[in-house]
Amino acid sequence: MSIPKIIHQTFKTSRLPWLTRWHISRFRKNNPEYSYEFYDDERIDTFLQEEFGQDILALYKRIDIGAAKADFFRYAVLYKKGGIYVDIDSAINGKLDDFIRADDKAIISVENNPDVFVQWALVYEANHPFLQRTIELIVENINCNRYPHDVHQMTGPAVYTKAVNECITSLPDVSYRMLGTDYEGHFKFKYPLSKLLYQKGEHWKKVQLTKPVLKPQ
Repeated sequence: MSIPKIIHQTFKTSRLPWLTRWHISRFRKNNPEYSYEFYDDERIDTFLQEEFGQDILALYKRIDIGAAKADFFRYAVLYKKGGIYVDIDSAINGKLDDFIRADDKAIISVENNPDVFVQWALVYEANHPFLQRTIELIVENINCNRYPHDVHQMTGPAVYTKAVNECITSLPDVSYRMLGTDYEGHFKFKYPLSKLLYQKGEHWKKVQLTKPVLKPQ
């Protein structure tokens, strides 16, 4: 199995600012071989119900901060469908086929902080062990409400990095390829003026200080 030629993105609504739509149009034009799938909140609910069932959907719906919901979704959609995930405020530079090889199963990269793997962009075949373990750890975190005011640990780069490192240690034959920092420029983190997406709300790093990641039961 190779990495499917599908680009996945998500946002709470399909009503996107013109600048975001321009970036999407640009990278789609540069990658005509790739299909594009956009998921708003309603479509995510349907996807999780159909692909994972009611129990996982219920866990997802306990999440009360948008960034954490997007975290959960990215691992889930790539685990089931495979392909490329890119945050809605990030972009793809150039052609994906310039660096994705036919025999790739997973491509990972470290952030500028070398202790954390990039997850604002992800490149995977379906059913990859890194994603499976990430989902397992997030389910544990939610069930135990382990990090009530820490999106990074509950669903974000910290738990993803933990899962990847566990798999590399326990599964010596697991297939992946490592690129340099931030995918060596093949993806763009936070395109200029991307804050226009969030002008009506506070950034999740501020929200989590006063609002729990999970809804009270």
